[in-house]
Amino acid sequence: SISSLGLISSMVGFLHDQKDHVGSYQVNWPGRTVQLVVEPKHLWVDQGHESNGVAGYGFFLGLFGLYVAWRQRERQLSVRNPTNQTPSKTLLALVILHFLAVLFTLSAIIVVFLVTNQTSGQFISRGIVRSYIPYPVNKWTPETWFKAVLDLPLADQHQRDKIDSNVTNMVAWRWMLIPIFLTDVL
Repeated sequence: SISSLGLISSMVGFLHDQKDHVGSYQVNWPGRTVQLVVEPKHLWVDQGHESNGVAGYGFFLGLFGLYVAWRQRERQLSVRNPTNQTPSKTLLALVILHFLAVLFTLSAIIVVFLVTNQTSGQFISRGIVRSYIPYPVNKWTPETWFKAVLDLPLADQHQRDKIDSNVTNMVAWRWMLIPIFLTDVL
């Protein structure tokens, strides 16, 4: 969960940095140079919020699980015959919250992969791009948008390298949902 939180936070920081400090990328097409705004008009970020929620929920559920384990241990040590006890309310709460975590993570996997799949394969059309105007066509996720940006002839290699590194992080946090789900189930 912490790794996923870190990767998603990295993406959020990257998006804010690009929007607030970079603003646009110079694209050098043969015979035409444009300043592509760093974010398209229709950027879909809900899947990032849901994934961040899953990671945060998992982290706090883990802390709560440690607390419940400690309480259960204390409870068993304080009673002469611990096998006759009914489950504690905190243990029942943990089981319910854990079940909800499984459902939450499963829904996040479905949404994130579905949205990414729906927006993949798109490209930025040279004929539509206008300098300093957000790209108006299609809905994009940050991952699919920046993959399409990498297909353009960007003027600045440093920007290209930074985008490429952050796209790797975006792909990683998407796939991190699978081990989080497996951990929830097992």
